[in-house]
Amino acid sequence: MYPVISENDKITVTETYFEMNDGVKLYTRVAVPKGVDKCPLVFMRSPYENALTEPFNPDEYNDNQFLNNGYAFIFQHVRGKGGSEGYCIPYKAEREDGLRSLEIIRTLPFYNGEIYLYGASYLASAHMAYLVPTPKDIKGACLLIQTDKNFIRTYRNGCNYKFSNLSWWLQMINRRYPDIKIESPVKRPYKDIMKRIVGEDIPEFTGTLMNTTFEGFWETAQNPAVAEYLDIPVLFIDGWFDFYLEGMFDMWRRVPGKTKEISSMIVGPWGHAYEVCEHTNYPMENGNIPQDFCVKWFDAIRNGTKFPYSKKGKINYYSTGSDRWIESDFPSLPKEMKRLYFNKKSLSDTEQITGKSSFTYNPDEPLDYFYYDCIRKAKPVDICRGKMLAFESAPFDKDTDIYGNIRWHINISTDCEDTAFFIRIYLVENGDAYNLTETITSLSHICPDYKANEKCTIDLTLPPCGFTVKKGASIRAVISSDGGVYVPHANVKGHWAEVTETKIARTTVYMEDSFIELPLK
Repeated sequence: MYPVISENDKITVTETYFEMNDGVKLYTRVAVPKGVDKCPLVFMRSPYENALTEPFNPDEYNDNQFLNNGYAFIFQHVRGKGGSEGYCIPYKAEREDGLRSLEIIRTLPFYNGEIYLYGASYLASAHMAYLVPTPKDIKGACLLIQTDKNFIRTYRNGCNYKFSNLSWWLQMINRRYPDIKIESPVKRPYKDIMKRIVGEDIPEFTGTLMNTTFEGFWETAQNPAVAEYLDIPVLFIDGWFDFYLEGMFDMWRRVPGKTKEISSMIVGPWGHAYEVCEHTNYPMENGNIPQDFCVKWFDAIRNGTKFPYSKKGKINYYSTGSDRWIESDFPSLPKEMKRLYFNKKSLSDTEQITGKSSFTYNPDEPLDYFYYDCIRKAKPVDICRGKMLAFESAPFDKDTDIYGNIRWHINISTDCEDTAFFIRIYLVENGDAYNLTETITSLSHICPDYKANEKCTIDLTLPPCGFTVKKGASIRAVISSDGGVYVPHANVKGHWAEVTETKIARTTVYMEDSFIELPLK
């Protein structure tokens, strides 16, 4: 076997290097319960140096949920990260390295023919890269806060998530470029940002900026679409405030019917994690699920036992506003769509026939208003007066569950040939507003032939959401051109990463036939 680095009466921990097909060696730690001959194993791959890294701390494994329930646990640093050799280019080597690692795992003396996959965010991507076709000895997976189509996260309706997560990319490639000095990201054109920072283009990164359709680059380079090929039971977990949410619901939709019957999805009140954020200032007493969800899922697969946290074939979601969990299908048709019209500063059951409101957007002066890592109390609307529009409904006369996709239909004009429209929904309780869901679009994405000062209609569907408006609470809708976590639109027509100039835009929303529709559960 391998050199023992820790041993007690419960577990034995060894460490080694798995050699890849090109000779690069990946640091791998193997922990096995004492007294077992053969056992199932859980495989985890990570790019993060702070995840089970050297120097080894044996206490890390004393309460390991997998080891304490009879599973071996294999942890590996991906190529170019942590204790592994080589250089990392995100996603590039994960398929080949993953498959090679599985070959080596099958030679381990305790291997019993059962491999289970566990990973969140990039750690899930590192597994999804080799799941088409799924190796026969992989019996199940827990895939958290990650999609198999990063395109959906990075590029939305003509707008880009900030620099395709520039700071994360720089962290991932820091071994090849150890003297990185991050410049101000507001320089244009954005397509040259890697040249300015590291001195040369990185095609894999630049591709995330330039490619605006899933086909081609995204289909092959950034996680192939694997959901429709899955034939193993998978537990998907995500949060309502995670930037991967729309992509994970898209995965759930694409999972084959027979696979969906043996799989499940949990959506909680989280951001890019699977527990309530410490910065949340909204009460969520029941917002978390027990941390043994993964081993319980694997046990349910192995033993045919009931999974305690959601039904197979269903979604179990937390309904913000009511502090309760609800089981449901998705996609599912709403009971009805509740229409609320824009009416001066309100959302009304009655259509406003005339009237308009305007705001100004300067891409060189961001608002610093729209955070989205968790649910938080909004700043007062008045601090952005003239830079965004806010509309609030009357208090609801009964508790109302909203579940599905909110739809926007607005009539607008702007004095630039292109701009962005950022739309967010808030829950308002006792005078305080809390963010729930949002989306963004460029005007050219909706109206490609738009000319300055023309009227245009924008129809937009927001990502899935689930919340409860309690009796006496209300809904607030905010319209801006500043998208918070998105690259500031230049108000100039052209590919967002190629434009070099910016303009100030004056945009008008016309009340007539402008409304939102809420999907009632």
